[in-house]
Amino acid sequence: MTNLLKVLINKKSLNVLTYILLLLLIWSTMWSLFGKEALPPNGYLFNLILIFVLSYIFGQIFSIIHMPTLLGMLITGFLISNTYDINLNKRLSSTLRSIALVIILLRAGLQLDPKAIVKLSAVCFRLSFTPCLVEAITVALVSKLLLDFTFVWGLLLGFVLAAVSPAVVVPGMISLQEKGYGVDKGVPTLVIAAASVDDVLAITGFGLCLGLVFDTNSSLVWSVMKGPVEAIIGITYGIIMGFILWYIPVKEDSKSLRISLLLLCGVFALFGSISMDLGGAGPLACLVVSFVAAIKWRQSDTTNEDMESILKVFWLIFQPFLFALIGTEVSLSAMKSDAIGWALITLAIGLTTRTVTAMLVVFSCDLTLKERLFIGFSWLPKATVQAAIGPIALDMARDKADQSSIETANLVLTIAVLSILITAPVGAIAIAFLGPKCLNKNTKTDLTLELNDKKNDETNQEVSEIMITS
Repeated sequence: MTNLLKVLINKKSLNVLTYILLLLLIWSTMWSLFGKEALPPNGYLFNLILIFVLSYIFGQIFSIIHMPTLLGMLITGFLISNTYDINLNKRLSSTLRSIALVIILLRAGLQLDPKAIVKLSAVCFRLSFTPCLVEAITVALVSKLLLDFTFVWGLLLGFVLAAVSPAVVVPGMISLQEKGYGVDKGVPTLVIAAASVDDVLAITGFGLCLGLVFDTNSSLVWSVMKGPVEAIIGITYGIIMGFILWYIPVKEDSKSLRISLLLLCGVFALFGSISMDLGGAGPLACLVVSFVAAIKWRQSDTTNEDMESILKVFWLIFQPFLFALIGTEVSLSAMKSDAIGWALITLAIGLTTRTVTAMLVVFSCDLTLKERLFIGFSWLPKATVQAAIGPIALDMARDKADQSSIETANLVLTIAVLSILITAPVGAIAIAFLGPKCLNKNTKTDLTLELNDKKNDETNQEVSEIMITS
């Protein structure tokens, strides 16, 4: 009997009970505050908790079978939304996704290597602009031939598809960097830095085409200049706030205050830029503020590592929301079956030209063929930007009550949905599997990485075990 009790009442069992109790208390608190919104089956708060738990469990299951965690979470959200009429608060879902994006971009900024950026600045510029523009123009020409789009509508579709997804690319790059892959030549730093600028360019091009298609009140000059203005604002804000975080708070203050300031700088950058209709500035500002702050923090023995560890815990909490809620945006009902074949061909041609272009623009660097191949395939994933801007043209077409535009915009949304459904998991798998095979491992940092892994494991091991057990 005593042995049985020891088996039942061990550390792992108590941890399971702890997290079950935590979830119950969170749900009970929500029920007491919001009533029916926290009750099954249609309460949107209950559904959020359900999505979080299921996506975390499936994410860990995929991790056990050596597949990307985010793939399990993405598929969970997709299956839930397409098999069950789930009620979600769109604004709350969008806010949670945005906060998760802030956290991963701040983590990315802390991981960027200043020496690698200086060394690879020219190729970073080429990688930021060339694949995006080539894919957008290619898709415009192909869609004109295959889908009977006008060139402007085709270019609009091209910019919707051209944006790479930081939500998929950045976590994969951080994971490889933490294990030492590609660090010697700065490959993860190069891809992370270029991805943010790529999104600014794609969103700017989309806005310009949207104005041309629907003849909005925005001037053509402003539509063209908006992208560079967003980039300048994002970089300037990031540099100023990052520099301030060098000295505030002072050394004696706790790390909790430092991480709070960093998080608030990022959250304000993202939501503030959206409220000012300068959405491209926010993600870039998040990346820059943590990058600049880390330049000074690296001089301390523990500050930068402490910030990374804390953000990693936040990421464990918000990661399921980001990928599962992106998955819920992929709706099979939004797809037009009669055009899916041509849409897939258009998407495939665009992706092929993008991959080849990404490999070619890094040809002048001191990179091996395998490393160039990895960069090309790491440039595939599409998710967050497509989910955000894919429906905009359709909403505007409905407002104009233009049937022809509605049909075209619906097809744009269909192809955007297909791009998420296909490229997000394929890109995530490509990064996870090709990284160790194509990139050199920095053996000099193996011992440091091992110690950091042990330290990070102390913060997330119990969470992972509990969610798997649950």
